[in-house]
Amino acid sequence: MTEIAPDTKFSSVDGIEVNRVPDGAMVYQNERERVHFLNPTALIVFELCGLNKTAGEIEAFIADAFGLDVAPTEAVKDCLASLLDEGLVVCAPSSAAP
Repeated sequence: MTEIAPDTKFSSVDGIEVNRVPDGAMVYQNERERVHFLNPTALIVFELCGLNKTAGEIEAFIADAFGLDVAPTEAVKDCLASLLDEGLVVCAPSSAAP
């Protein structure tokens, strides 16, 4: 599994069709002709990747959204790794500071 640093940014890939269902979303990958089912938490992580958020920002958002005292670092990293492995998101290039 790829090491995911807290400052790693993510972005969603092109050619993805998202259809919300009562318990999350059905995500269709046109290029691979694959369907993925995301639970509500995985859908939040996926959508935050589409906003070019970092792993740390995603962890903080999930902790806040669910009222957790501690960010679920490992669970978010596992979810991000799965999304990466399935080709639904990619690591976004770092923007160099001027």
